[in-house]
Amino acid sequence: MRRNILICLLLTSVTLAVYWPVGHLGFMPFDDCGRDGYVVGNPNVEAGITLGGIEWAFTTTHASNWHPLTWFSHMLDCQLFGVKPSGHHWVNLGIHILNTLLLFLVLRKMTRMVWRSALVAALFAWHPLHIQSVAWVSERKDLLSGFFMMLTLWAWVKYAQGAVNREPGGKTSNISASGETSPKPRLRRGGQHPTSNAQWCYWSAVFFFALGLMSKPMLVTLPVILLLLDFWPLQRMSRGERRGTRAAEVLTLGSQVSTLNPALLIEKAPFAALSLASCIVTVWAQNKGGAVAPLDNVPWESRIENVIVSYITYLGKMFWPENLAIFYSFTYTQTNLWEVSACSLLLVLLSVFFIRRAFIQPFMFVGWVWFLVMLLPVIGFIQITIQSIADRYTYLPSIGLFMIMAWGIAEVASLSRLWRTAAIIGMTSILSACLLETRHQLGYWQNSLTLFSRALEITGDTPAGRYNLGNAYWAAGDLDAAAKNLLLVIRSGNNLAEVHYRLGLIYLLQKKWPEAEIQFDEYLRLDPDNPFIRKYLGDALSAQKKFMDAENEYATASQLRPNDPVIQQALEKNRCLEVLHLKPDVPEVLNNLAWMLATSTQADIRDGPRAVQLAERACDITGGKKTIFLGTLAAAYAEAGRFDDAISAAQRACDLARQSGEHELLKKNQELLELYRKHQPYRE
Repeated sequence: MRRNILICLLLTSVTLAVYWPVGHLGFMPFDDCGRDGYVVGNPNVEAGITLGGIEWAFTTTHASNWHPLTWFSHMLDCQLFGVKPSGHHWVNLGIHILNTLLLFLVLRKMTRMVWRSALVAALFAWHPLHIQSVAWVSERKDLLSGFFMMLTLWAWVKYAQGAVNREPGGKTSNISASGETSPKPRLRRGGQHPTSNAQWCYWSAVFFFALGLMSKPMLVTLPVILLLLDFWPLQRMSRGERRGTRAAEVLTLGSQVSTLNPALLIEKAPFAALSLASCIVTVWAQNKGGAVAPLDNVPWESRIENVIVSYITYLGKMFWPENLAIFYSFTYTQTNLWEVSACSLLLVLLSVFFIRRAFIQPFMFVGWVWFLVMLLPVIGFIQITIQSIADRYTYLPSIGLFMIMAWGIAEVASLSRLWRTAAIIGMTSILSACLLETRHQLGYWQNSLTLFSRALEITGDTPAGRYNLGNAYWAAGDLDAAAKNLLLVIRSGNNLAEVHYRLGLIYLLQKKWPEAEIQFDEYLRLDPDNPFIRKYLGDALSAQKKFMDAENEYATASQLRPNDPVIQQALEKNRCLEVLHLKPDVPEVLNNLAWMLATSTQADIRDGPRAVQLAERACDITGGKKTIFLGTLAAAYAEAGRFDDAISAAQRACDLARQSGEHELLKKNQELLELYRKHQPYRE
């Protein structure tokens, strides 16, 4: 127990030290923010834990996923830390450390091998490929699904250990789960009736598995992993000769046979049912969100080629983690035939080798199949967006390869004292390299510009890379650089609606109205039923004094999204501008438009300096004798940040209302006067 505690403390402290910089990172514009984001700009999440938020989490397919527990975790972070990135990042790191400790404890419980389990946990904690899952707030789903997977495995092992396998005559086997002599009894095999405690553990495993799927559907292949663990290290399958076995009940591996009791399959039925349900919901959610690439966009031959190459690419990055990027674009051109052939041959040779070692070194077979199977949901048969691979997808599949490495090194170390020394030196070097490379790669995560500039450097000048870099410049406030990168995307022939949308918004902010009009027109040519783009196009037209055209766009937007306050205010503003353009000296029109520009709850409507100009003009025309106009002038000054002038104008409005007997206006202006004295503008 003391040794286990010391190992846990070491894993915790080193992981905390190497990942310390994540606590000072910000949100990334890629998934963390925006209208499709996980945190910033997502009102359901920013509000914290609310009844409405809980209902939304269970019913939404926002971000093209159905993972209510992930939404709950982000809501809880906002409840505790607000929209400040440091708290969200520290929670990510805390869950990663918990996953590391649980992995060590689960492996130790399954195999009774302490140092090998600790080595797997260390590799899991410190490998550079896992940076994305830890340093990226949106990848909370990776961490949560890993957490519930570890709890599922813990409960499963407790269930499997609910009874021991006794040989005829009442003797207990003394062969441990690792294949070495041990005083511990071997784990029970399938087919025995579990105890009530074991039943409780079984249903706990089902429950944790369900929670894991509600965090991220990556766990849909876990029933296969449980079956693998029955083979090794839990040893719930009986070994036998090839003769006399029934084909339906055997697992043939190399020259030996492992009897597969049907009970082992039956007990996985609830897990399989949950996996099937999760697959159906996930495909529905991703299709609804437009995340799944249509078959005619990515033909099957390209998908299969990408799958084969991706497996080997992941394998290579596991053992040589260099040139890591946040995004790797999927290229629709035909993959090099020699590359596909070489990768196919290597996959086959490795699989044959590990299968033939299944009974001699079962950890090799289990680790390899673990890696292959857990990657299946994200390997590319169902192509998600336009990425080919992603480092974060290895978070759980990599455990299989780490098991092969840890147990393989232990076997080498057992050959002789010299080999043991070499193994210790080699493993120390590998862990040190992981720590150094992880800390080095974290340097690219200091902000979105460094992150996406690095990605463009690694993956080459691709449209997706340029788009992401343009968004990074947008987030950094460099609109010129953002527009330059987005224009390069369009000129490359990628006529994507989202690029036109982002570029149109940039031109609106830069007050390049004709350019913004062109981009929004292009967007609507691709998607004519988007009310928000209709509204933005109306803004660009209204700014060019094309009031009739702008009104048509606002009216269409209002039909597509009835009673939207933003669209309604924009429509009213456009009408005021049109009247003002035709009759520039009507004080009521000047006043109404000034009030809207000063007090609107919509930031893109408010314009303090313009409101001051209009309100001052209205007061000049009426000689400062209208209480309402003076009140509007005070509100305009407050919006413009001129609070001394706002206080003076509000006081004059109060005096005039008192003299004129306008009691309601007097009361209202007195309330506003107190607000301006606190240096706060008024919002209607």
